[in-house]
Amino acid sequence: MEKSIFEKHPSETLKALYKKKNFQGANPKEAKVLFVGKDPNWAKDIEESSIFNLVIEYLNDGVEFWRKYNIHHPFLHSKYKGDGKKYHNAVSRIKLKSKIASKISFIELIGFPTTGMSSLNQKKFTEYLLSPENRNHLIELDNLLNNSEKIIFLFWGMLNYLKLLNKKTGLFENFINVDKNTFEKTSLNIFGSNIYFHKHFSMGISQDTLNRISIEINNQLN
Repeated sequence: MEKSIFEKHPSETLKALYKKKNFQGANPKEAKVLFVGKDPNWAKDIEESSIFNLVIEYLNDGVEFWRKYNIHHPFLHSKYKGDGKKYHNAVSRIKLKSKIASKISFIELIGFPTTGMSSLNQKKFTEYLLSPENRNHLIELDNLLNNSEKIIFLFWGMLNYLKLLNKKTGLFENFINVDKNTFEKTSLNIFGSNIYFHKHFSMGISQDTLNRISIEINNQLN
């Protein structure tokens, strides 16, 4: 897969799919479990990949994709070797079953597809995050994160972005007094009754933490 600078994804196909659904997996309004990330990032040349037909199938119906192929994301397919595989390999180690696919949703702070590494261009990431194009998506996300009936998982560094968004937009007010310095960064940290902070899935999250995530999800869904 081609490496690229951080930018909006040039694929017209991806952009059209995200205009229809700005999430992956189940609809977050109907799902019970939300995994919240930074941005929906795809290799710049993803359309040239042998799995692009699977990507299209997945973005059209992530729940049916999981049930059909018994993998929650096309990056887990044996033909795919590019960026993002490490993240979804970690998620797969939670060992969630396809029978609960309709309960699991993946949603990000940015509601349109991107490419490249956001960590190498925080200025551009912040520009996209606060853009008018992303405003309605953030409002929807704020409503979701205020829903106490959902189980919500965020990597602990997400707090920086939520506090920035509160300062700039007034959204995500529930998070402004959370002190991440009180978190045990290598473990699972609960905030309130339904929100959990953990180490990023791409940053060497431990199997013990993944097991604890699995236990929390199964306890809530059973």
